[in-house]
Amino acid sequence: MPRKLDKTKYRVESAPDGSLGFDVSHPITSDEAKAAFAAGFSFCVRYVARLEPNLEPIGSPDITFDEAQDILDSGLALFLVQHVSNGGWFATESLGKRFGGNAANYAFECGFPPGVNIFLDLEEVSPGSSPREIQGFCNEWYKALSTYGYIPGVYIGSKNGLDAQQLFSGTLFEHFWHAASQADPPKPRSGDRGYQLFQPLNLTSSQKSKLSGVNLIDKGNGDAFEIDLQFANGETIPDVDIDFTIVDNDGGKVQWLKK
Repeated sequence: MPRKLDKTKYRVESAPDGSLGFDVSHPITSDEAKAAFAAGFSFCVRYVARLEPNLEPIGSPDITFDEAQDILDSGLALFLVQHVSNGGWFATESLGKRFGGNAANYAFECGFPPGVNIFLDLEEVSPGSSPREIQGFCNEWYKALSTYGYIPGVYIGSKNGLDAQQLFSGTLFEHFWHAASQADPPKPRSGDRGYQLFQPLNLTSSQKSKLSGVNLIDKGNGDAFEIDLQFANGETIPDVDIDFTIVDNDGGKVQWLKK
């Protein structure tokens, strides 16, 4: 039986507006998580696999029960995103159902309770996939994940294949994450709920003021995207993207797990 994160110790909460955090596709240690929290970060986003456990075992290199517990015990809030396929993948309903079910299964096996956001990474879709096929993929992913009680979200990256109408009105999602791209994520129309999470290329001076005791090591992509976090105590977390939360136009918020 999978272990469960202690409900008396951790609970699902709505993310406050303007919280700063980071997403990272490799494991982080307890000391690294503590350093990030001490520096002013509020949350971390970690990954689950898209393929079955016999093809992508838990923890290689994605979230495990023990890592989730360490991150939460540091004070950071935590939620999840699923790895995307290699660029040029074709969107189908059957693939959406498969990947959504796998995301839920990994989260369940790592002890996550219902009600937490898990995000689909929608980017680098083959131009041979029509908007209708992409919507079908998204909606089947949504339904498969929802069966377990998790709250589906979608990260909108480059080459996602959808415009604002097709995304905000044509998919089932209510939680949207804007990637560090100036062109591809659709701009919400009047009446669209919009985004609850933004991944900027650079941080504003106000956002930077929330952090202390950390250097953002720019690798040439901006000071908030694909950077290293270098902390005053000597800990370093490489290859992270910075994110911040907002309340969307319908009052919606990211749902994360917190101590």
